[in-house]
Amino acid sequence: MQMKKALLALGMCATAFALRSAAQTWRQVGPPGGTVISLAADPNDINKLFLGTADGHVFASNDEGGHWQLISRIGTGQDDVITHIIVDRRNTKHLYASTWSLYSGGGGVYRSDDAGRSWNIIGLAHETVRALAQSPNNPKLFLAGSLTGVYRSMDDGASWERITPAKHDDLRNFDSVAFDPKDDNIIYAGTYHLPWKTSNGGKDWFPVVKGMIDDSDVMSIIVDPANPDNVHATACSGIYHSTNGGTQWVKYQGIPSVFRRTQLIRMDPTNEGVLYAGTTSGLWKTVNDKDFKRVSPGNWIINALIIDPKNTQKLIIGTEREGVQISTDGGTTFAAANTGFHHQHIADVAMDREHPERALVELTFDTDAFLQTRDGGNSWATLGPGLKRTETRHVYATPTGWWASLTTGGWMKYDEAAHKWSRTGLFVPDSSSASAGTKGKKGANSKSKAPVARTSAPQLAAFLVNEMAFGNDTWFAATAGGVLSSKDHGATWKSASKDPLVRKPAQSVEVSADGNQVWALAERNIVYSANKGETWDAKELAFASAGNLRLHHLDDSTLFITSNMGLYASHDAGRNWNRQEVRDLSFQSVAGSGNALVVALQKRGLIASFDGGKTWQHMDDQLSQGYFPVVGTRRDGSVVAVSATEGILNLDPNAKAASTSSGSGMR
Repeated sequence: MQMKKALLALGMCATAFALRSAAQTWRQVGPPGGTVISLAADPNDINKLFLGTADGHVFASNDEGGHWQLISRIGTGQDDVITHIIVDRRNTKHLYASTWSLYSGGGGVYRSDDAGRSWNIIGLAHETVRALAQSPNNPKLFLAGSLTGVYRSMDDGASWERITPAKHDDLRNFDSVAFDPKDDNIIYAGTYHLPWKTSNGGKDWFPVVKGMIDDSDVMSIIVDPANPDNVHATACSGIYHSTNGGTQWVKYQGIPSVFRRTQLIRMDPTNEGVLYAGTTSGLWKTVNDKDFKRVSPGNWIINALIIDPKNTQKLIIGTEREGVQISTDGGTTFAAANTGFHHQHIADVAMDREHPERALVELTFDTDAFLQTRDGGNSWATLGPGLKRTETRHVYATPTGWWASLTTGGWMKYDEAAHKWSRTGLFVPDSSSASAGTKGKKGANSKSKAPVARTSAPQLAAFLVNEMAFGNDTWFAATAGGVLSSKDHGATWKSASKDPLVRKPAQSVEVSADGNQVWALAERNIVYSANKGETWDAKELAFASAGNLRLHHLDDSTLFITSNMGLYASHDAGRNWNRQEVRDLSFQSVAGSGNALVVALQKRGLIASFDGGKTWQHMDDQLSQGYFPVVGTRRDGSVVAVSATEGILNLDPNAKAASTSSGSGMR
């Protein structure tokens, strides 16, 4: 029963069932939370919320944030940042979204006609669209702000026209736009530099900068629906208020300068004196339109905020890391609302093969980057200090606890009792023979001594470590100094063999379930041992030039090598290799047992085969389309699948999971 509830029990039969069925039943099991970029509410039903992420995913909630469900992806890449979502008040199945991409050159304005289930680009393709607004007077009228200008659509987004001059020195790099609630021809727009305004629908623009610190990135602008002269703007230099339509700005005091990067501001719809400011250092509030006080933890980065119009004490905020947080008392207290929203950005994962309810996740954040679970993902805790994400190459679940290889070489391990990381792993150089004879006169009285073995003192290992593998008695490491071995649980290490091939830089290593067989990739060769590393054989790989080779052990006979140019299989313990039929792709990892295989591609998603690799197909679930740094096979034959953004995946318990054979554990 415990294995069925284990953190990553993704049985291959269940995977096949899910793939072939009409609807796959994947679910995420943690860690919860993650980065929220945008939030939107149905204007006719506050219970219906939509959430946008930094990788194009759209989540929906039908109970005002109590539960979330992934419903779609915007864009074709995995780097589309959803800056805004708007729910059309005329027909709330119609949604609009603005995006920009981190790397792929995508972006634009998108529309959904089925409540966010599918999206089509309707304008400004490949533009970096950072702002989107719908007119409060004419719902067919939209504004979009991009790096190249402000654009307007008067036909529900079917067509767009630029209303700022092209190649203007200042009218570019727009971060915010806003309509005057009484006059659609009056428009505010904030740039990376300062705010601008037009009173004639974009024919003429003039800066509205008096009172605002020069070179302020204006990140949001709001206009009071009841009083158009009452305007607020937030910038990297602080929060500003104008009572005369932007003619004069007054900077709010009370927020220390270190917290001045304010990303948004919202007004209580029932009280114009109550304002909330979302900053890179928490949520701030004023109840007198004057004095701001922080109401959230200071390490929260606030990207989005919704105030419930029917109960203005209820706040729903989207954060950089903590996911969705909800307050029902105007910000006095907050509670996490991440059920169904598991969207942490994961750099690496280590899973305990002997205790599958234990896992360690390395996040991409610079602080508190390491989270562990001991109960299959029901709860997560941050590990103690001593190790930074930027110092880490890989994390490992060794038989004795969590280890990490370092970018500077060597290892650190986590001390559960002391709650901190510390250096570990001594390297013991080989013994060397040297003549110890004394100098003297030649002749009968001259005496010579036998060579004496000299051994340098052990020092902390400094080799770059590429991978680790663990047998019952011996641990192995693939390093820049060759394959190393340890017989004392990593306390001391030495070269695994004097064979020159074993001492070449090694990029990957695997160990059989019983610990007897060892395989390693060393430059252009695979080296292997059938006796726990006592003796080694080698075979040159004809496909070594494919690049980025990595070894994967499924069972004692079946091995795979992933590369930038193909997937290669061996069914005789690594002696002979054949290229799989699936080609022209870059492969990241492979797992499975028997004829059922799952492969993670380096750029997009998972593919699967159920005939031993003869034919392949993409797994057509939304959760299967991202980047998977880790997939692997446990000893019971179950498969691990870890997404870089969706966390650790599992199948719905209703899917009939079954493991079919034994395989290797993961690092």
